Amino acid sequence: MNFPLLILLALPFLAAPVVYPLRRTPLAAPFAAAVAAALVGFLWLAPWPHTAIRPDEVTLGPPLTLLGRTLRLTETDRWVLSVLWGCAALMFLTAWPFRFERRLYPIGLAAGGLWVLGFLMRPISLGVFFIGSATLLLAMTLLGEGHGMEGATQYLIAASLGFLMWVTAAWTAEQVALNPGQPLWTALTVVLIFMALILWLGVWPAQRWVLFLFAEGAPVGAAFTVSLLNYGTWFWLLAWAQEFPWLTQIPGWNAGLQAIGVTMMLTSAVLALAERGWGTIGGYAWLASSGLSWLTLGMGSIEGIHLSAWTLSIRMVALLGLAFGLAAHRRMSGSTESGYVPLDRGPWVITLLLAGGMALLDVPPFAGFTARWALTRLLLPSHPALSLVLIGGMGLLGWALLRELLSSPKAGAPLRSMPRAAVWFGIAWWIAEILLLLIGPWLGIQLEALARAWIRLSSL
Repeated sequence: MNFPLLILLALPFLAAPVVYPLRRTPLAAPFAAAVAAALVGFLWLAPWPHTAIRPDEVTLGPPLTLLGRTLRLTETDRWVLSVLWGCAALMFLTAWPFRFERRLYPIGLAAGGLWVLGFLMRPISLGVFFIGSATLLLAMTLLGEGHGMEGATQYLIAASLGFLMWVTAAWTAEQVALNPGQPLWTALTVVLIFMALILWLGVWPAQRWVLFLFAEGAPVGAAFTVSLLNYGTWFWLLAWAQEFPWLTQIPGWNAGLQAIGVTMMLTSAVLALAERGWGTIGGYAWLASSGLSWLTLGMGSIEGIHLSAWTLSIRMVALLGLAFGLAAHRRMSGSTESGYVPLDRGPWVITLLLAGGMALLDVPPFAGFTARWALTRLLLPSHPALSLVLIGGMGLLGWALLRELLSSPKAGAPLRSMPRAAVWFGIAWWIAEILLLLIGPWLGIQLEALARAWIRLSSL
């Protein structure tokens, strides 16, 4: 029996009912964050003896039998789960000053626990149900204090349809093994997977749910949802490649991932020019930054996958700044409607909104610029026109953010005072961005093993 793995799986579900009655007290956020941080520490400090199941497969500890299925934890899984719970801990702390984020703490722990089960459960058809359950559960974090109904509804529709696509794709993928030589099942599997990606990632024309979440939902809850979907789905594809190695060898697989990334980046840049409001433009900024990760993943090389993993690691800090700024902006205006906040009334709030959006767009001196610069160098020799278009798209989104800052005041309800936590959060946020920029080379070395794991699966 692998007791450390059992503890890792059970702790989120044991902590969720404990934090639920505390959600209206100041203890909920630090308690939930402490649980998530403890899980990260446990992943790296617990005694995990290496066990060779097969000559080509080494796991951390013996397998764990659960629900009649075998669960195994590998080195790659440990890295994936560390990212998941580390991001969750940061999100819980970010939501601390805002009452309309109370649902995030217990639901975030439960949803994270379900994602962990989905990552580790095999066959993939059973893991789909845990992943889908977590995705649908997240809709409850988006409602806030009586707001965000439209955004939660739009998300619930996209998540439900995407869940059905993943379930059907798992069934058709199994039919490929049962019916060799029939290309129909292979083609159907790939089509269903890409349709599920379009719905879950908010690729045009299914992008509206992302914009509704950022525009009217609970901001930190929305950030938690889109980050878990984007990061989780990235690693979810790794689980599919492990179970169905033929997927990544299909002609057009990498081209499809690149098309998703380019579509997310270009449509976000163009459509943002027709929108007003910090939330909506911030949603487009997130979609554009996510598109960069999928474009680099689809390059199919160690450099591209390495770059994709790097963008996943640094996006969280930028998203946190944007989410906190949106939540503070909403608290000052007292409404989910887009309102004008003068720079002298909320300097730190406006700074976080603008800087968070710019950081998502990889504008220097933010850490994401390293990823954008590396991508430009990779694409410039073979795709110079695409490189210039991506740079231009970044400029269009930047202009949309600046235009919102310079917009004329609107008549509305009196503004509340700026949250005092905005100053301390802003200082911590800038320090985190600077540290990310400085430790970039070290982080890159740590992620190289994950990139090589992807390439090794593609060559099986």
